[in-house]
This record gives sequence, structure tokens and C-alpha cells, in this order.
Amino acid sequence: MPNRVGEIYVAEYEHISKTIEISDEANDRYVYSISIVNNKPLVELNYVLKNPPFIPSERSTYFNGQSSRDFETEALLNKANDFDNLERGELIDNTLRQYFGFTSFRPLQRETIMATMNGEDVMTVVGTGGGKTLMYLLPAVISSNITLVVSPTLSLIDDVLGRCHNLGISACKFTGELPKELQYSQQLNIKQFKIVLGTPEMLKEGEFNSTVMSMIEKKEIERIVFDEAHTIVSWGNTFRPIYREVCEELAKTTCPKLLLSATVPAKIESELKDIFMGLVVFRSSIFRENLFLKVQERTSKFYDELKSFILERKGDSGIIYCVLPKHVSTIHADLLKNWIDCVKYHGKLSEEVKTNSYSKWVNGECRLIVANSSFGMGIDKKDVRYVIHGRIPTSVEEYHQQCGRAGRDGLPATCVLFYKYGDKNMLLKLFQMQSEQSQQIASVNELIHFLEDPVQCRHRSLMVFFGEKTTSFICGTSCDNCGTRGSFYATDGTSDALKVLQAVVELTGRVFTCNTLKLFLVGSRQKSILEQELDTLVNFGSLEKRFVPAVLLDKFLHSLINSGILAEVIEKKGKHLYSQLVLGPKAHDLMALRLSVSRYEK
Repeated sequence: MPNRVGEIYVAEYEHISKTIEISDEANDRYVYSISIVNNKPLVELNYVLKNPPFIPSERSTYFNGQSSRDFETEALLNKANDFDNLERGELIDNTLRQYFGFTSFRPLQRETIMATMNGEDVMTVVGTGGGKTLMYLLPAVISSNITLVVSPTLSLIDDVLGRCHNLGISACKFTGELPKELQYSQQLNIKQFKIVLGTPEMLKEGEFNSTVMSMIEKKEIERIVFDEAHTIVSWGNTFRPIYREVCEELAKTTCPKLLLSATVPAKIESELKDIFMGLVVFRSSIFRENLFLKVQERTSKFYDELKSFILERKGDSGIIYCVLPKHVSTIHADLLKNWIDCVKYHGKLSEEVKTNSYSKWVNGECRLIVANSSFGMGIDKKDVRYVIHGRIPTSVEEYHQQCGRAGRDGLPATCVLFYKYGDKNMLLKLFQMQSEQSQQIASVNELIHFLEDPVQCRHRSLMVFFGEKTTSFICGTSCDNCGTRGSFYATDGTSDALKVLQAVVELTGRVFTCNTLKLFLVGSRQKSILEQELDTLVNFGSLEKRFVPAVLLDKFLHSLINSGILAEVIEKKGKHLYSQLVLGPKAHDLMALRLSVSRYEK
């Protein structure tokens, strides 16, 4: 439980620290940290900054009415700027070694820190385990003003708060479950903190919002950090509109902004650039060679296959992901019934149960956790050897984010998704209660296209999705498609796509799903076809024996939906939802032969 020390809220395991600066006769600056740990003072020299050369004040001359610096002054100022960058670079490097205990930066850490300390608005996209938290903690340690961190989840906030306390960085949080009196106490003493973390909802209105806006106006906040910045769009456009509204307001302020994420596809980057004008963007490749990506059909033997997979890796730490809490509970119960020790985690469980489950898993008392998407961001367990998806997630971004929990120590890890197209109907039911349903369905179709592709390197497909420019890249051995290269190949499917469109036009006015269309095209005489007398139509059987095995026709139709040649209209029949197929917005481009289509053959 938190205590009050004077009027400042700190955790029981936090120590109080202050940074002071002393200059000598030569004007060299010595930066010390003074800490009180267990009521005992501790003084440490952090770094020494040598006195810069004297730079004369700027002189201006005028030419044709335009102000310009004379040559001598320009040269001196350039030297001053070079010195400022060298001084800042030395300060950053020394802080990394002396305060954080690292000898070198990970890719893009130093560039990001330099840019944000120069007052730029920055977005940095680095893979899971890329050290994003350091990119704002290090500047916060150096700065005399507060760093405000806007974070989308409570678990992420608590994780960062714990790291700050362990490092001796004064930090506090503003979240809905925090007692009002504690919030008030923290606001009174807010300038005592280096890091202030808050949820978007806390910044929508009320006293905390007023305090923050006042401090921004007085230039008392050094920078605003947006952690997991992709969720500003992906969540803000769907089930959490307040999130985007708050970020749009903060984007209008003059305070420097720093956006951090591991998963920002090109379309989300474009929206973020519309919200935060003038962003400097740093990106690293999302490719992680140590992750083996595999997609496996989910059959009636799923639970047996799942059990075998886990027992083969007995003693390894793992995560099983599902979307719905009921699926989490079902898999959890089945594993326990088969004497496989595991815990579960989803949003409908009590905080006590969730905390207990997380603690057992992260401390190694239990090696396996079954969870939904509420368990993910801020999870920093290095030795996760496998991630399993028992059902398809809601998007490529979510899939990539959850796979990113594995192998953070750099050692080999396996990510297996058990795929069944019927999971899409489950997601349609989930989406019907939310706004922007069409956008969410499009995200699922993108994921299905990725999962059903039997040819392209899976890592390359993810890299392309997230905006990386790749040409002939293949991982070689880090995905199932590369491991079975040559089993399938891509060929032209334009003529087949035209026959599909002819069939859809002929079936207009009838109720038919993607599966009905497939049966119609292959000339099936199943009861559902014969009852509607579809076998009497002209295009019945027009693709018979063209797709062997027939599952390739399923993949082909799904790809036409994803590309916009076909479209789905969601219909409700009683308690059930189904997708009625119609011509898509790009159907006429195909008919006019302005578009070509590929298909897969075995």
C-alpha cells in the first residue's frame, strides 16, 4: 500500500532523490545525485560537463531588405551548435552508463532521445523489446521539468511505475481507481515528480486535466509521451473514441511530443501524421529472426494437438491467446483437466484474480497463462518460449503485438496460430455492438489474407504490412511457408475471378454465403444447393476441378473479398449473423481488365 512521505506520494520501495549542479572556478559543471535511502543520505557524482568556449552574441547585417548573419558570426554559431550537440550527446551517454547501467544504446534509442531533447515531435517504431521506455526515462532524468506519459492500459502504467521506482525515478500515476484524496495530494505536489503517468480518460476533463493544461501553458511539462501510440487510432476509431479526442487536443499544444510503438502499419502512421503535424519518424525493421511463425488448421483434434505441443515444451514459459473470455475459460479448464498447470487472465476476472495469475506466471511459479488481449501491453517477461493463438485475433496488428511477447531474450521461440475461417463469425458478433464495424471487418479480412497465404514468407508479409520496403526478402527458416517452399506457387487467376463475378451476378436476389458460392462453383450436389435448384443455373460448376484441393478455392474467394472485388453485407437471421456476398467496389475494374488477380496452386 502507498504511504505519504510529507505531502509527496511515493511507494514503499521508492527512495527520494534530487539532482544538483555545482560549478567550479573554470565554470565546469559537476552534476550530483543526492538520495535518501532507508533514511540515509547517498551522494553520487553522475557526470562532469566541461565549460564551453565563449561564443559572441549574434550580429546581423541586411541585404536587399533580408536579414542575414555575417560569415564570422555564422561560423561561430555553427561551432556553438556543434558543441551543444556534443555536450548533449555526452550528457546522454554518461546518463546511460551512470544512471541506467548500460554501456551502449539499442538501435534508434540515441537518435530518438537526441531528437526529442531538441524539441522535435517524434514517432519511433521499434519492435517488442527494443527499449522504448528508456527513450523517455533517460531524458526525464536529465530534465528539470515533468514528463507526462499518456498510456492506454492500467497494466502498462503499473509496469512503468514499477520500473521508475526500481530506478529511483520519482513517479506517480493518475488512474480512475486511485482514491480522490491521493489524486489531490499528488496534484498539490506534482512538480516533485519526474514522470507522471495517466490514462486518456483522466485527461478528458476534471482537475487533473486542468492542472496539466495549466502546466503546459507555463512550459512546466518537458514533453508528452504517447505510449503504444498505434492504439490512438486503432482503439480511438472503434471502442474508445475519448482516447483519440484527448490526443487530438494534446497534439495542438506546443509541448514536444514523443510517440512510441512496436506496431504502426502505414495507414495508421498516415492518420497519426494527420493528428500530430510535422512528426519526425524513426523506424526499425520488425523482423525477428528468432521467432518461428506457423499457421495450423484447427480441427476436431485441437485440444489433443494443443496438449501435445505444451507437453513437448514442459518447463517452458508460454502464453495462449483467445479473443473471448469464454474461450479463455474453456481452454484453461480443459488443460487443468489434463493435469497441465496454468492460470487464466481476462477482463471479466476480479483484479485480485488477475494480479494473482500474473504474479504466478511472471515469477515462474506457473509456466503457462491463458489470456485475451487485456493481457499483453507492458508484459516484459524475457523467457517466453511460445505464443499460441487458439482463435484468430482481431487484426494483423494484434497478432503481431501478441507474437511479440515471445523470445524477448533473443533465443528461439515459436508462435503457432490454430486457424479456422469460422472464427470470423465469432468476431462479427463481437463487432456488432461497436462503431466503425466496417473498418474492423476489413482488419479481420486483412488478417485472414495473411493467414491463408501458403506462399509468401510470413515475416516478409508482416514487414510489407507495416510499411517496410522489401523486395526479395525471405526469412529462409523462420516461418512455415519458407520451410515448405515449393509446395504451392502463385499463378494468374484473372479468368477464374471473372467466372466468380459471373456467378455472383447470376445468384443476385438469392441468399448465399461464401461457402454456398464455393459449393455452387465446384458443382456440388449438397442438399443446400439442390433445395434452391442452383444446379440448374448457367454458372453451376464453372470452376469444377480448377482448384485442387478445394480449400484453395476458399482461399481464392477470401482473397477477392480482401481485395475489394467481392464485398460482404452482414445480415442477421434470428440470433445468427451471416455474410451475404455482393460485388465489391473493384469488381468493375476487374471486368474492364484494369485489374489482375493471382491464385495459388499446389
